[in-house]
Amino acid sequence: MVPQTNMLNKSGNKDPLLKGESLIPGYTVIHHMRRGKDCDVYYVWSDERLTGCIAKTLQPEAVENELAHNRLIKEGECLTALSHHNLVRGYEIAATPIPVLIEETLTGETLSRLIRNLTNQNKCLSVKELAHLGVQLCSVIHYLHLNDLLHLDLKPSNIISQPPLVKVIDLNLAATPGEIKKGIGTKQYMAPEQARGEILTTAADVWGIGAVLFFAATGKRPFQSFEGERYEQLERPAARVQTYREMDESLATIIDRCLQQEVRQRPCVKEIYDRLHFFLEKNSTH
Repeated sequence: MVPQTNMLNKSGNKDPLLKGESLIPGYTVIHHMRRGKDCDVYYVWSDERLTGCIAKTLQPEAVENELAHNRLIKEGECLTALSHHNLVRGYEIAATPIPVLIEETLTGETLSRLIRNLTNQNKCLSVKELAHLGVQLCSVIHYLHLNDLLHLDLKPSNIISQPPLVKVIDLNLAATPGEIKKGIGTKQYMAPEQARGEILTTAADVWGIGAVLFFAATGKRPFQSFEGERYEQLERPAARVQTYREMDESLATIIDRCLQQEVRQRPCVKEIYDRLHFFLEKNSTH
């Protein structure tokens, strides 16, 4: 059973905690950042580190949700145990009375916001910037796979652009390869096998890499979200990247291959990395 705790703020309701309130001992709320389905994210002051940190905890309506509780604990255990320069760093996970995950502060913006802003200005990432993005995503996803983890929720809002690095965040849905509950992930970006509830392999994250690069290249999602149990990626193949943008054929092809509906037709992460790295070397200026 998930432990009970008082999540009411000083005003006595279930609104987010206010500036100056204590989240847990040693961490004071600076401001509330966002509320998701299960979690609240705060910017907090750390007495130990004398700096601001990100704190992720269960929001009041999810305190008794055992699945959400266990997911946050697992995410904390993963992020505090793993270390990669393209993965957000987890400092600690406090398990009681409710889980609170303390993470490093990232100074950039989400890839989602970056691409939306560029699109609104009729601009886009260069092909070299796309390739650099892809190389870094492949690097961190390959690392997760070597540690027997699938991310399963790769999307632009879970990637922080902090030049020259990109940082992958949110391992809340990460799982070992195998059978996962149907529909786990974000509808517009999940692989067909996720939507069908089939056995998942590293190919599910390959699809995620392709979907992110498609959006980064075109400013468009490869698939739209429908109501209920309907998934567009089960109804049609992804459009080719060059439908929306002319670009180097080799770069476009590797993105298109990631979005093949048949698992066996997708490249492995290492092949994507090698092809993007080769593209960068071929197009480097000295």
